[in-house]
Amino acid sequence: MRRRSVFFATIAAGGGHVATATALSEALHADHAGEFETRVSDVMAEFGAAGLDRRHKAQWKALLAQPRLVRWGQKVMDLTPAVTRASQGALLDSFARSIAKELNELAPDLVVANHGWLATVFAAARRRYGLRTPVVVFATEPFDASALWSEPRSELVLAPSLAAAADLARLGVHEDRLRVVGYPVRQAFLHPSARGAARAELGLAPGFTCLLSLGAEGVAGEAVAMVERLLASGVAVLAVAGRNVELRSRLEALSEARTGLTVFGFTDRMATLLAAADIVVGKAGPASTMEALAVGRPVLVTAYAGLNELAVVRFLEAHGLGGLTKVGEVGLAAATWHDAPERLAEAARTAAALDFPGMTSRSAALIGALARGETLPPADSTALGRFESVSKATLAAARDRRAVPVHWPT
Repeated sequence: MRRRSVFFATIAAGGGHVATATALSEALHADHAGEFETRVSDVMAEFGAAGLDRRHKAQWKALLAQPRLVRWGQKVMDLTPAVTRASQGALLDSFARSIAKELNELAPDLVVANHGWLATVFAAARRRYGLRTPVVVFATEPFDASALWSEPRSELVLAPSLAAAADLARLGVHEDRLRVVGYPVRQAFLHPSARGAARAELGLAPGFTCLLSLGAEGVAGEAVAMVERLLASGVAVLAVAGRNVELRSRLEALSEARTGLTVFGFTDRMATLLAAADIVVGKAGPASTMEALAVGRPVLVTAYAGLNELAVVRFLEAHGLGGLTKVGEVGLAAATWHDAPERLAEAARTAAALDFPGMTSRSAALIGALARGETLPPADSTALGRFESVSKATLAAARDRRAVPVHWPT
């Protein structure tokens, strides 16, 4: 039997786009062994638009240092989605033409695009430039959407939740082309080690432990000060500095003077670190937050950039899974969780009930069916799980607080 080919088109701007594409690719192989060939492509960088891709990523990274500007810009774009689509279409038209030619030569059975720009690109590639492969868009924002995703020509758009689907419809996506499927995470986070085994693997001493993730793009906060406050509260810290060499050096110097601090640079062991920790502190990035919840760990958020991340904060607060805390209060917030083991246990039960394994498998099964050319059955809103059923009303009920943007050198 011929293997079906699925081409995941993404853009490595932030971690969430590549993470969800990889999660879906992994799930196809895990659940349908031997049936599919997959490719996860940073598509603009790899297929002839490297200059535009570099400028886009550099501009996004710069904007993340100004979170209020990010939120203001999104609000302006959302006021005039047709204008946003037109400007985006003009910018990306040349790439739409070229990628149609490239993919017609590769001839995958299905394209899955998971960036707002790519929704525009592939709609034009299909409608104007003769791309033969069907395209499905996976909208990566868990609980909202911006005008960047509002392409009415999209054939099918997969939304993680009712809240996200409502925004997509409001901004221009046809309701009959929307389907709510949940949020996929990678296999390592769906099948983590037990806490004790993970701690033994890392050589950690007994005690309540916080995973402080500082390597994400756009993290706001005084990194060393946060570590010191956490240590002062009696919490051991696993600090991940990512590729920030200067920060890692400063933290390693601190670890020589203080007990309870273990420092990591860029690492592919995040699932193990999450399993070893009791709570997580970091930015409200959708993918990293959902990975933490998949492992059953609550998330204390010290910063958020776009409105998508504010929606993540509201979700955490509405479900007792963490929420926003000021940088100066992070030690107190961690200690509060330390002193409430029943609260930790309840958060773990709530996170498990979100059913990340089920959402990931169901999303992959739907993509597999599309790659085979099957007709999807009608959507059944009564079959949605707890995550997929999150609505705008759910989020509105959560406390609305604002992060204090304090920046550290990158």
